[in-house]
Amino acid sequence: MSVAAQQQEANAPGERAGTGQTDSGSDRKPHIAFVVNTLTPYRVQSHLRVRREIPEFDVRTYVHWDMGQNLWVYDDVPEIGVVSFPGVASEKQMGTLDYYRREWRTGGLIIKRMIADPPAAILVCGYATPSTFRVIRWASGRIPLMIWGDSNIHGDTVTGYRRFIKDRLVRWAVSKADAIMPCGVNGKKFFARYGCPPEKMFAFPVEPDYGMIENCPRATINAARERWKIDAARKRLLICGRFIAVKGIDVGIDAFVAIADRRPDWDLFIIGDGPLRKFLEARVPERLRHRVTFAGFIDKQDVVNAIYHQCEVLVHPSNKDAWGVVLLEASAAGLAIVTTPVVGASPEFVADHASGRLFPPGDRKALTDALMDVTDPANTTRFKLASKALSDRFRRDFDPVMKMKRALKYIGVATKETGA
Repeated sequence: MSVAAQQQEANAPGERAGTGQTDSGSDRKPHIAFVVNTLTPYRVQSHLRVRREIPEFDVRTYVHWDMGQNLWVYDDVPEIGVVSFPGVASEKQMGTLDYYRREWRTGGLIIKRMIADPPAAILVCGYATPSTFRVIRWASGRIPLMIWGDSNIHGDTVTGYRRFIKDRLVRWAVSKADAIMPCGVNGKKFFARYGCPPEKMFAFPVEPDYGMIENCPRATINAARERWKIDAARKRLLICGRFIAVKGIDVGIDAFVAIADRRPDWDLFIIGDGPLRKFLEARVPERLRHRVTFAGFIDKQDVVNAIYHQCEVLVHPSNKDAWGVVLLEASAAGLAIVTTPVVGASPEFVADHASGRLFPPGDRKALTDALMDVTDPANTTRFKLASKALSDRFRRDFDPVMKMKRALKYIGVATKETGA
């Protein structure tokens, strides 16, 4: 069923979140509480892995935004104990007085649930909303507290009074947490700027379901090929992102147009939607429109995975991207990657001139040159193989469940593997 169908009033104290089963009796497990604004495919995947691979703990997932407005559709995920609340804020309300009022109230409701059903540890995703602020303030010193953030050093560009506020807010959050859980190298640099020592940081990268990507059913691939009339004899660049200015999709389209005549056997496939759709469609000359597919927003991850398997190169021209799960997905599918250094995951997933190319944000000429390089028949296969090798290495060295176990041990919460 869809996430929207899971929206519920908070379960009464004593109920197991999201199941209706009573948390009583000798078989009751301790649980880890996640506090998140919304559920995305990679968020669900992370929580499922923790629940399944650290089986001595249950999981509760407290969602503080309106799940009825979630863009993604999932199968039922009772294992992650989804708990939602009535009258919560939505992302669309951000910046309004009503948003802050609802967020503050939801933080209080989450705290009440935790008082009635205390977790063994809490992981709060973010620190800058009223609800997360309130939970962090309450939990610190009471319950072992981890704070997750996908912030990266390249996105930390605010100035003036916003710099003053952010400096104090992030330093406050770092001081309250028992452990900080950044996504990767750029995230560690971000939190180090605000005084977090390295021994307090444990990489907890959100990730896709790698098995779903690598084992995408042939029937799903064939269905996608038929739906969008994908020619198996041709090669494709892929862009996947929201149609908003910060994603730089116009730069990606312009670069494809610039190489199209020199790469007549390559097409461009674009997944996404947003307010700039008409603007972006208009950038494609009439003579090339048969080579550019605007697929729209795809809410089924298995269909997105099927598209990956029919492309050679991911082009991610974002001007700002905290982490960039799309890089993890594309690398797992064996695509070469062309992106900007400001994308959070770029150090882990792009070896320039080896597995893909890096170019300065907004630089059309540099992106055009990069696309000529990766689409060179002498380079494409080599880049793709190197990209898949980077994915395999990352999954081994930065496994989020392994890092979660180490973080739990650091903050004094024993697991069967780590002991006290």
